[in-house]
Formats: sequence, structure tokens, C-alpha cells
Amino acid sequence: MKSIKTAIALVLTVVLAMALVACGSKAPAETTAAPNATVKVGFTAMNLTDPFQIAVRDTVKARCEEMGWEFQSGDGNGDNAKQINLCEDMINGGINYLVLCPVSQDGILPILELCKQKGVTVINYDSACADQDLVACYIASDNYSAGKLDAEFLNEKYPEGGELMIINNPRAESVVARVKGLTENLNSNFVVVEDAAITTSKDVLAKVDDALIAHPNLKFIFGLNDTCGMMARGCAEAAGRNDIVVVSVDGSPDCQASIKDGGMMATAAQSPITLGEESFKAIKTLVEGGSVEDVSVPCFIISQDNIDQFDITQWH
Repeated sequence: MKSIKTAIALVLTVVLAMALVACGSKAPAETTAAPNATVKVGFTAMNLTDPFQIAVRDTVKARCEEMGWEFQSGDGNGDNAKQINLCEDMINGGINYLVLCPVSQDGILPILELCKQKGVTVINYDSACADQDLVACYIASDNYSAGKLDAEFLNEKYPEGGELMIINNPRAESVVARVKGLTENLNSNFVVVEDAAITTSKDVLAKVDDALIAHPNLKFIFGLNDTCGMMARGCAEAAGRNDIVVVSVDGSPDCQASIKDGGMMATAAQSPITLGEESFKAIKTLVEGGSVEDVSVPCFIISQDNIDQFDITQWH
């Protein structure tokens, strides 16, 4: 965890006969405005077809609207250039804060630099930007532990191991951490025979189809998130491979329902609600003149063994 960064943010109440002064601030950008100025929050996700990302956005949106703040959002849709363009539009439109999950941890640098230039404070969530010196704080699930939880589940349930396919996105820091947590903790009986890199969930079906043909002894699939995991499971079922065990990361209601029905085997559950709440709290703290730190949100396993303990209609 990096050191505490302090940002001087917008002030919502009238402060008489005083000026705002940044005292020893390490924040990447300072946002100042006249008293009673409106807080304007921009939000962009890696891909807003992902229910997890939708849940984060909706949480931040609801909290901002409760405060009477302006809120707008845009979908990166797995395209770095598209995300850069929509961020530029929001910045030029006058946002003070940007809640950001980057499509590319390195490719988003021009936006971080523009935010610094324009005085827009960046709250980075879920997947880390490469240059953390340009963000106020990083709020994320413990993604390494998510992969580790899936590995520990597979080790315990299937100690004999077998051939495994990974559905990966090496451009996303969060996914890199999940895959690392998985591969570093699987026992030696598991053999990764396919590490399939994708940029959007649309790539999953073709990748799984190809893997099923190339590896007839494939036994396990790790999906980088529930959407990919469930698509992989559906593809395997369509090929008559109901025996393939699929695990993933997220803990979405749809995945929980699949687990309960005997489809998906397990998911390392995150809490998008908590990520959204923590992102909002960071903005509110900065608006009030406080300082913020990085936040790591724990994950937990939901599987066919414990699914009856959960309300499958909601995120947890």
C-alpha cells in the first residue's frame, strides 16, 4: 500500500474570509472551486456489459445523487481508445472527480496526465493504473486472493488435478493478479494447457471451442470473471462436456444461481457494492478536506458446497 495522499477538494458550504491552501499535499491533482460549487463526478468502467461493473457504477451513482452531485458515466467497452475519448469528453465537460477502472493499465496514462493538468482528482478502482502517483487512491478487491481462493478450492475438491484452461486478460491488472493467485497456488497435478487472452467477453466462445478441440482431456476452466466463466460453461455444455469444472471470480447473482443449479462449480466472490461505497467515501472525504488511503476489499468463496448459505438474488 502506498503512502497516504492528501487532496484539497471542492467545498460545499460557504467559508467566510478564508482561502483554501494546499498544505503538504501529495495528491496528483487539486480541485478547488468557489463556495457552493457543484461536485461533478465522472465514472468509467472497463466494460459496462459486466454486471459487476454495473453494480459498482450504480452504487456510486446513487450515493452521488443523494448528495445532489452531478454524475455521468461512460463505458470503455474493452477499448482503450474509446475510454480515452469518453474521459476527455467528461473532463472537458467540467468534472472534478473521475472514478476510473481502466481498460489498459498503461494505455490510460494520457488521461491521468490530462486530469493532473485540469485539476481532476482520480479515484482508481478494481484494476490498477500503472502510474499510481497520478491517482488519489486505489480501491480494489484483493484480486490475488480471489485467484488463490479458486486454487485452494480446486486443490481440496480435485486433488488429482488435470488439464486446465485459463481465460485471461493480460491488459487488466486485476485479472493478472487473479491469474497469478491461481497459478501460484494450484498443486502440481494441475497443468495449464491453454492460457487464452481475450479483450472482451465476445472472444470467449471461440477460445473455448478451440480449446475443447485441441485438448480433449481438458477438465477445468478458470474464467477471469463470472461472465466469462458462465459463457465457458455454456460452451462446454453445448459440446456435450458437462464434466468440465468451471470456476470464476465475482459472485454475481446469475453465477450463484448457476452454482445452485449444478452448473458453475465455484466463484471467488467480490463485493462491487463495497467498491462503489468506498469510491464514493473517498470523494466525500476529499470534498470535506480530508485525506484518503488505498482500500483492499476481501474476497470469499461461494461454491456448490456452501451455496445454501447465500441469498442468490443479490451481490454480497
